[in-house]
Amino acid sequence: MLRDTGSSIRIYNLAKGLVSAGHHVRVVIPKEKMARESTDGFVVESVEGFCPKALLQVISKLLGVSRPTALFFYDLLFILRVSRIVREYDVVQIEQQSSSGLLIPLIRKVLKRPVIVDCHDVFQALRVKHTNILRRMFETFLEKLAYKSADLLLTVSDEEKRYLASIGLQKCKIEVVPNGVDTNLFAKSQEQRKTLRKKYDLKESQIVVFVGNLDYLPNREAVQILSSVIAPRVMDEIKDVKFFVIGRNREKLELPKLTFTGAVNSVSDILNISDVAVAPLLHGSGTRLKILEYFSCGLPVVSTSTGAEGLNIKDGVNIFIEDDLEDFSLCVIKLLKDKNLSTTVGKAARVLATSTYDWSQIIQRLEIALNLLFS
Repeated sequence: MLRDTGSSIRIYNLAKGLVSAGHHVRVVIPKEKMARESTDGFVVESVEGFCPKALLQVISKLLGVSRPTALFFYDLLFILRVSRIVREYDVVQIEQQSSSGLLIPLIRKVLKRPVIVDCHDVFQALRVKHTNILRRMFETFLEKLAYKSADLLLTVSDEEKRYLASIGLQKCKIEVVPNGVDTNLFAKSQEQRKTLRKKYDLKESQIVVFVGNLDYLPNREAVQILSSVIAPRVMDEIKDVKFFVIGRNREKLELPKLTFTGAVNSVSDILNISDVAVAPLLHGSGTRLKILEYFSCGLPVVSTSTGAEGLNIKDGVNIFIEDDLEDFSLCVIKLLKDKNLSTTVGKAARVLATSTYDWSQIIQRLEIALNLLFS
């Protein structure tokens, strides 16, 4: 199971945590080929539909859908195959709220299984303006249908819970289960960091890092800003600084001043040789796993208010929030120059990650939510 996007990392860690807590878990993923594998105690089932690959690609291009297999949620054969799997389980948790509005009523009414919808990005289609208006309207309609049909909704922050309540959904069926981070995986010793810097031949260069799947429009917008505004301003002030962008880059986006790594085996390796992490996001919803990963590595972080939305943070203590791009750039410069400040803020960020956002704590909250269905 790939873990190269925020949603896939969340799904993997929630499944792994539930298995550790004694539950039997199966993850079903729409794929172009049927397959089954076991990983960390749970089964990952790849399920295909009837629609051939070539047709999926044509339709996805017309609609602007980055993952063609997401269209299987409207494929009758896929729905039938998923239905057979669902019969073996007590609870179904949906991780694709904008595509599963048709599937949820079937699971609840016909298969008589309670459904939880995990809301990664509430009404992303409205907050991120897709060029295709029909797609935006259709996704929003299906998402509303999914929320109204579900037995329980999970949001990643209190802000998202309030937003859903404001559109008429009952607060009693909404529980907050935040995003998390494996704080042990992302921590490296000073000796390991020195070894990694040698491995990447960085010498005395300072590193500013951004993590993000570039199939996601707000991340693409963020790296455009990084390339055109922030990186040039920082480089004018500091000579030996490099800007790394880590994450899936299917279209091979290239921009001046930035080094694109693509998807990597270990994000933590590059984060742990970086000096400052950034999140110059202007749009999007949910909470950013990237910031929790930055925190876990003890990195000082500069973010916009949108980038840090929904997290229990304190500006100037464990993060810096700047919405003005000139001030954002100046803050990055300050952190690169002032090592004492960087270390202090990075340590505070690490404390927040371990005390509040470790996946082991998040799983406890998910189990409480699951128990609500049977109380």
